[in-house]
Amino acid sequence: MLVDTGRESTRAGLLEALRPWNIELILLTHGHFDHAYNAAFLARKFGAKIALHKADEALVRDNRIRAIHSRGLLGYLIRKVSISNINKTHIESFEPDFYLQDGQGLEPFGVDARIIGLPGHTAGSIGVIAGGACIVGDTLMNMGGASRARIAEDFEAVGQSVELLKRTAAEVYYPGHGGPISRKRLLKL
Repeated sequence: MLVDTGRESTRAGLLEALRPWNIELILLTHGHFDHAYNAAFLARKFGAKIALHKADEALVRDNRIRAIHSRGLLGYLIRKVSISNINKTHIESFEPDFYLQDGQGLEPFGVDARIIGLPGHTAGSIGVIAGGACIVGDTLMNMGGASRARIAEDFEAVGQSVELLKRTAAEVYYPGHGGPISRKRLLKL
């Protein structure tokens, strides 16, 4: 299983890093270009299925359809760069093989993990909990320090998703941008 596929500039390095693996599932934490750009390409290369939350199906086709809000100076700068990139990036179209939903297990793909719904950064943001680890997409960020999403469609929903993460048994959280965040640090956000 591969979680997220990066942006266009990561394609060559990503393909090289994945060569030894037999990727059967590409799971997208949300529909923004920097997480979904290579999904169709990698699905063809590996014969893999693609899954994302239904609420981000239209977003993955056109990242311009929803407003992006920001918090703080760093959030403002991230938003400006994101919008500039969104306006010049087109994700290759694909049809998801199936949709992810809160509580869904990934055992059919040989992974002892489950999906956790984390709406806020986007309406269809999800995370993956496996053992003591949780991949959180952009619900959390660690750029300029650990934080809640610095850009989002709905900051109130981000807050609710962060509170949900605090109630998980995970000890480490992996954001889409920046290094891991410990449970101790998460509890202070």
